[in-house]
Amino acid sequence: MGIAFLVYGSFHLYAFAKVWMAYPHSLALGLALAFGALVLTFLPSVVWRLERRNLQAVTVATAWVSYTWMGYLFLFVCIGLLFDLGHGLSILLNFNWPLDDPTTLRIVGLLALALLSYGFIEAWHIRVEEVNIETPKLASGHVTLAQISDVHLGIMRGTGFLDRIVAKLREIKPDIVVATGDIVDGRGENLAPLAQRFHAYAPPLGAYAVTGNHEYYAGLENSLRFLRNAGFTMLRGESARAGTIVLVGVDDAVSGKSEQQEMLATRKVLASGSGNDFIVLLKHRPVVNPQIPFDLQLSGHVHGGQIFPFVYLTRLAYKMRTGLTELAGGQRLYVSRGTGTWGPPIRLFAPPEITLIKIASASTG
Repeated sequence: MGIAFLVYGSFHLYAFAKVWMAYPHSLALGLALAFGALVLTFLPSVVWRLERRNLQAVTVATAWVSYTWMGYLFLFVCIGLLFDLGHGLSILLNFNWPLDDPTTLRIVGLLALALLSYGFIEAWHIRVEEVNIETPKLASGHVTLAQISDVHLGIMRGTGFLDRIVAKLREIKPDIVVATGDIVDGRGENLAPLAQRFHAYAPPLGAYAVTGNHEYYAGLENSLRFLRNAGFTMLRGESARAGTIVLVGVDDAVSGKSEQQEMLATRKVLASGSGNDFIVLLKHRPVVNPQIPFDLQLSGHVHGGQIFPFVYLTRLAYKMRTGLTELAGGQRLYVSRGTGTWGPPIRLFAPPEITLIKIASASTG
């Protein structure tokens, strides 16, 4: 947590230094910038404290200010650094840089504002990504799964956004709905009214969910209660047969039990099944254990970076791209960009998705 505040504080230092350089220096300006940087750096922790005091209206208002500013600041710093790079190259190549500090500040500020506005729009429009998989493990026909992930219901995402998700699910009509973690991002007791909206939609072969890290951060018992009330069967190191496939679900790695659960749960499936079951592993983080026998792993967590260019950091951290990846031995991994947002309520070049996966018999296509 301390490192996060240090990084976030350094972003404020960079941005407010740009303001300082663009305007005539004065004591009043310096004090205002220092105070603003201090308040805005620690505003996310204020949101956290307000939520735990159940001050709903104040929490929501403070969160929108805090996290919208966070998104704007990140964009401002990224664009500002590009302009700094251009200025630095002009010095190295000995040509005149055409922009002074005030002009640079205005351009960077307006570009960040434009991208922020676009990010709000992109985050609101959920795409349906279709994936087709053929397998000889299905004797005939097909089964469809809809994957949702990283919705982050809570302070920033509520009734309106959830209704859009349910409407999309009704439109695409999957046989099964699976939720691969971080559905909850707020105190579970405040989310109870939303559970009925999920529960009103019942896919023919059921809805299944696993925990993500935010289910633990929000309070595991309240999160589990919400998900079960919403109609999900929780798979916590357990398996379930859904039509012609077998689902295996494990807790997020933050629990410290994920790897052990994977091993035990998949062994039980192999021992009790025919040995030719199509196994879908539900696991929040896109980390593949080569010792685990599965056919398709569904994961989320990385949000596709959510705000460009964060995507490069997520690829560096997890060595996996979003979308479908063919693994060794015929296994497949699908990493969702996620359906909602965390923190800043925006997405930039990483649109939210519901994934519609059709698993079909290789003989019938």
